[in-house]
Amino acid sequence: MTSARWLVTATPPTPNGDLHLGHLSGPYLAGDVFSRHQRRLGADVAYLSGIDDHQSYTELRAVRDGRGAAQTADWYGTRIRQAWSEAGIRFDLCSMPRTSPLHRTLTQGIFQQLVEQGDIVPRTRPLPYCVPCDRWAYEAYVVGDCPHCGARACGNACEVCGLPNDCADLGSPSCTVCGADCELRDCTRLYLPLEKHRRPLETFWTTAHMNHHLRALCSRISDGGLPEIAVSHPADWGIPVPTAGYADQRIYVWFEMAAGYLAATGELATRTGQAAWAESWRQKERVVQFFGFDNGYFHAVLFPVVMSAHDRATVLPAAFVSNEFYRLDGLKFSTSRQHAIWMLDALKEVAADQLRLYVSWDRPSTGQTSFSWPEFDGYFLSGPPRRWRTWLAELSRRRASAAEIVTAAELPTTAELPTTAGTFGTWERRLSDRDRARLAARTGEALDGVDEALSVTGFSPRRAIARLDGLADEAAEFGSGLDTLLGNPALHDDFVAGVRAELSAAAAFAAGLYPIAPQLAQQLWEGLRPGEKVEEASWHEVRAGLAVPLWTGDLLAQCSLLHPRTAGEPAATKPAAHVG
Repeated sequence: MTSARWLVTATPPTPNGDLHLGHLSGPYLAGDVFSRHQRRLGADVAYLSGIDDHQSYTELRAVRDGRGAAQTADWYGTRIRQAWSEAGIRFDLCSMPRTSPLHRTLTQGIFQQLVEQGDIVPRTRPLPYCVPCDRWAYEAYVVGDCPHCGARACGNACEVCGLPNDCADLGSPSCTVCGADCELRDCTRLYLPLEKHRRPLETFWTTAHMNHHLRALCSRISDGGLPEIAVSHPADWGIPVPTAGYADQRIYVWFEMAAGYLAATGELATRTGQAAWAESWRQKERVVQFFGFDNGYFHAVLFPVVMSAHDRATVLPAAFVSNEFYRLDGLKFSTSRQHAIWMLDALKEVAADQLRLYVSWDRPSTGQTSFSWPEFDGYFLSGPPRRWRTWLAELSRRRASAAEIVTAAELPTTAELPTTAGTFGTWERRLSDRDRARLAARTGEALDGVDEALSVTGFSPRRAIARLDGLADEAAEFGSGLDTLLGNPALHDDFVAGVRAELSAAAAFAAGLYPIAPQLAQQLWEGLRPGEKVEEASWHEVRAGLAVPLWTGDLLAQCSLLHPRTAGEPAATKPAAHVG
């Protein structure tokens, strides 16, 4: 058991459309899985996210729909929270920037503090301008060729290579509203020069856990000098810049998010009455952040600079868990381009835990993966779930036989039989004991593997599922050997003891599956230990081996979420519903 406290964050999504399966495969499910696992290890965990209202992409969606940005943010913010809820993703706090008691005040306070410290300075530089729209074109409002990799990119950051840009350095910039070519005009904005913070930033990179792709991004950003980042833009949507002379500008939303994480922990402390949460950014090894690689630069470069410049005592995240793009029909899931399978649509077609199980298996942890409904169906028809169904059906049969034996002999249905029971020969008993000990050892190894696969440094739900699949295979092979004992009444006591061992392995399987597919795990748990909750099971006790009662019952029938879907057409790729 651990006494650690974990502050877990997942990047707040932009309310410019519904959540899609790419979002589910990324930080939100991953953070939920990690948080559930840490809680059952005994850790004190707070899992936070929010709605990123002030993104320019929210306003762009509103412009295209002919509606107000606040109305758009509220509509999609509500639908995003609904999708999280229906997918079983549980946050301890969902921060709402426009209603949070701390968010705006802290954001403006940190911004002005950095201005007064000289960390934020004015710069007059070119910025794209759309003449037909009479609008400055930054971030969501401009698209062009990335100055670093040449891919099509919007302003301020490239989704493909992950590197920042200054909008004016995009090749052939054009307006995303009307499509007209943009002209470059000088604009005085406020900038955050990152080079000044190189030494503490590089020190942080050497201590924080991150995957190779993110570490390579950090190295590439620092090569040749860290850039200066515009942290204000001429706009109407967002938090006003508090600095004199910039009343017509708004704080860059990604600067706002850095402050927003700090505000959210303060809000959590107030809501829960646990002041320690407000100190999470001062306690080593307590913060882990989940996000997509396209947000890697912000979390690994910009946010650490903002937080450290605000408070030198800040202890930055212990770990980053990032994911690559999830694809659909060969292209990246994209809300802005309306290329997606929307979560709320998919959840009408299949159960939440089936989606959780599959996208955890197919999660683009270190490389891009692609979703398709045929592959989803194939996973449940012929992948690991098929092997689990076969095992549970056979285990149910063996359990019923064992229950009949102990009932006829008037033996306890829950207590383990002593290893010296019956007429079994000594050498045969030792062989049987050895087999059960081997299964117990394999079960422990599998749970250790799940623990490692769901840890902050080795996070891989796919590997956790693979370890559980291996456990199911070990238990099924062990169980099939028990069937040979049924023909000899003299060996029935050994058969019963073996079934008890296999049922204990099934309990371990359910406990290991819980963070990934909590409802499915509870279905199996209810069939094994009725009236109990799998999430309350002690990981230590499960690891040591739990006793499971014997009786007649169909475990497979109990696990309805393990079966392939049998009706309905695949959820279509279609635009998200417009604001009502």
